Amino acid sequence: MPRLTDMPIRPINPTDWPAIMAIQAQCYVELAPESLGVMQSKWRASPTSCVVFEHQGSVLAYTLVHPWPRGDAPSLETEISDQSNANCWYLHDMAISPSAQGMGIGKQLFTYLVEQAKTLTVNGIGLVAVQGAQTYWQQRGFKTDITSVKLTESLNSYPDGACYLYLALS
Repeated sequence: MPRLTDMPIRPINPTDWPAIMAIQAQCYVELAPESLGVMQSKWRASPTSCVVFEHQGSVLAYTLVHPWPRGDAPSLETEISDQSNANCWYLHDMAISPSAQGMGIGKQLFTYLVEQAKTLTVNGIGLVAVQGAQTYWQQRGFKTDITSVKLTESLNSYPDGACYLYLALS
């Protein structure tokens, strides 16, 4: 098994998209994969907070994070553009290739994300937990956010059981 220190986290570059799209299709089995254009819009909205986890030239995981208003989530298959009213980060995806699961990559990506957010004085991170991941995120400090009043329409694009969670950082 490779050592985690050999696997760098780095910003996404244009050649990573075939691997990212393949990982998305492998990981999100309860919802239709989002299109390349939609995925790339999240990256273009915040290229420094969208990263991959790479080992020996292979992308094993990716994270798409962009500014967004607390208590809200973009509907699936929605291109991201203006975030002038953003007051936190939105963790759209953190997906790990099935062949790399169990190696601690998720923990390392999450730690990196939180450290980056704190360095940039981001107030917190919101996300929509899908496919039974609510407990996973709650174990990392995310809580149900009572400010999420605008979500009904956005959550309609997610599978049943999806829920909005928030991690306060300040």
